[in-house]
Amino acid sequence: MVRKSKPHNTSGRVTAGELLNVLKRSREPMGWHELVARFAGKGPKQGLRLLLKGLQRTGEIRQDRRGLYHLTTDSGGEVDILAGSARQLTFRGVSVERGRRFRLRPGDKVAARIQGDNARVLTVLEYSPTPLVGELRHHGHYPYVESLSPDYKGRISLIETPLNGRDGDTVLVTVVGEDKHGLTGFVSEIVSTARGAAHAAETLLASYRVPIVWPDGVTHAAARLPKHVQATRYPDRRRLEELPLVTIDGETARDFDDAVFAEKRGRGWRLVVAIADVAHYVKPNGALDLEAWERGNSVYLPDRVVPMLPEALSNHLCSLRPHEARLAMVCDMRVSASGKVTRFEFYEAVIRSWERLTYTRVNEFLTTGRLDVDVAVHRSLTELHELYKTFTRARDERGGLDFDTHEAVLELADDEVVAIHPVTRNDAHRLIEEAMIAANVCAARLLEKADAQGLYRVHEPPRGEKREQLRQAFAYAGVRISRGELTPVIIREALAALGERPDAWIFEMLVLRSMNQALYTPVNKGHFGLALSTYMHFTSPIRRYADLVVHRAIKHVIRSEPTSMSDDWLIATGEQISMTERRADEVGWGVDGWLKCEYIASRVGQNFAGVVVSVTEFGLFIELSGFYVQGLVHISELGTDYFQYRPQAMSLVGERSGRSFSMGDELQVKLIDVQPSLGRVNLELLRSGSDKPKRRGSRLARRRNR
Repeated sequence: MVRKSKPHNTSGRVTAGELLNVLKRSREPMGWHELVARFAGKGPKQGLRLLLKGLQRTGEIRQDRRGLYHLTTDSGGEVDILAGSARQLTFRGVSVERGRRFRLRPGDKVAARIQGDNARVLTVLEYSPTPLVGELRHHGHYPYVESLSPDYKGRISLIETPLNGRDGDTVLVTVVGEDKHGLTGFVSEIVSTARGAAHAAETLLASYRVPIVWPDGVTHAAARLPKHVQATRYPDRRRLEELPLVTIDGETARDFDDAVFAEKRGRGWRLVVAIADVAHYVKPNGALDLEAWERGNSVYLPDRVVPMLPEALSNHLCSLRPHEARLAMVCDMRVSASGKVTRFEFYEAVIRSWERLTYTRVNEFLTTGRLDVDVAVHRSLTELHELYKTFTRARDERGGLDFDTHEAVLELADDEVVAIHPVTRNDAHRLIEEAMIAANVCAARLLEKADAQGLYRVHEPPRGEKREQLRQAFAYAGVRISRGELTPVIIREALAALGERPDAWIFEMLVLRSMNQALYTPVNKGHFGLALSTYMHFTSPIRRYADLVVHRAIKHVIRSEPTSMSDDWLIATGEQISMTERRADEVGWGVDGWLKCEYIASRVGQNFAGVVVSVTEFGLFIELSGFYVQGLVHISELGTDYFQYRPQAMSLVGERSGRSFSMGDELQVKLIDVQPSLGRVNLELLRSGSDKPKRRGSRLARRRNR
């Protein structure tokens, strides 16, 4: 049995104290290369980079515009502090209160006065050299930039009129100061002059600082990779070319992570999940690995993919393309008639996918029995479908949540949205999902049994206010949820109790919003949504760094080798890739929202049917039926009555008339204004003869805000 390795001996790595002492003794600030040379032989460069980032976050060091590192000084009761986030600043663990007139962003240098365990910002010493990204607006003689960066929302006044750039172009703005109206700066670069999907993508990728250019080291490393897999070069790997494995993905997919096969074994099944062996090519601390760590994951947008790994790997050498030999990590499982994995084995193999199938083609086969493929693939797909049904029953028994999200996919033509289609999941999607879940659980079980380290995919249950909001929402819909801890079974039963009502998707949306965001950590806290006590990500190493970490850990176990991953590195990596995942989500949602707004912008002045999906103290958020676009009816547009916000009932109620607006109400609205880059849609409520909203469901008039 492989025991969990101990963290690296700190004597072989740079410590925070050593780094701070070097900066303190240095008469001049030091650059990255100077520090690397100073600490040569004291552990990997990545460890030094992580330490520098950590000390910047705590405010003990800062980096100037030239990229040089300074020691932050402490002079009496006043200190220089480096901003940690837009909401909260920290200095050596001290919480910092911002002065009201200061708008601060990460990287801003401020002076603050320490007051016990708190501090108050006195003045801004230096604004962050990191430029903000925004949309250029020419407004008479006073051009400005509407910031689209997540660090700062608002206008940035320009101290000079830019020589280039049209109204609506995306630009980089270097902030140089602040006046009574807000930040001031100058345009330092034009980011995008395009329009349509490309413009939205380029703008938001720049706004969230998503890396899109490969460093020279990565390009050179990718060029040195082999062009083909020669199976005979790997005699120690199992040869599975004769096993009818197939990939099943969407029509536009180009990176094929996984291939599957199933066959009947007695009363149960054999299930084989083969995953691209990315870890064979991407070695720890190499150029490919460091860049993959920085990116964390691939970013999928309507018109492009920003990959975690270069195309030489993601679309070629590691992509399980049909009829081509590929290296794979295999999870070989035995599944009982009740849907439990009774035995499993992980091993390295050489495979050859027999077919590249799509969800559409497989679903047609499951419906009609017709598919022009080898008979062995027919048999495997049939057993995969039977196995999926068994897995589904097992998921229902343990209470795992599984419902179709209310989402849409954009159809593009000539870089413009020409149609919006609802996302549909069929049995082909679900059978792949269940097979991947089974393999992910086995990966976690293997590492736990070996007492080895890895990164768990943790999803904690709703707590506190979110839990009570969800309980209230179901209560006002006539469904009672008992007090105490929520479990997946309780939520499943509550959703089932809604029956066939047409607004059930709103409650599913509420459930999703009530949950904590899943994250990566070396500490197991279970996965609430799937109702699993242990879970890791193993099945997508081409597009997720977490899976690559788990692959490496599995290789150490099956080869009986000690792992080189320390606790500190795993914690830092979990935080990094959890952040990059949130960043990718924000960019994806932002681009989708931008393009949906552009799609309906030509319809300003038209009337729409809509459904209230959220109620706030300042108005109603209404989704336009069939367009998957949400807009705001401001409370001032609801009439002359004074409307009170009742959060427990998720309603706005007129003080004199008693008229109420609640979540789920169907209303007629007029589109009056759209600002695509900001994702803003303003609506006007249309009055009907009865002047009453149409209710959806018997008790939907009283429901709580999300």
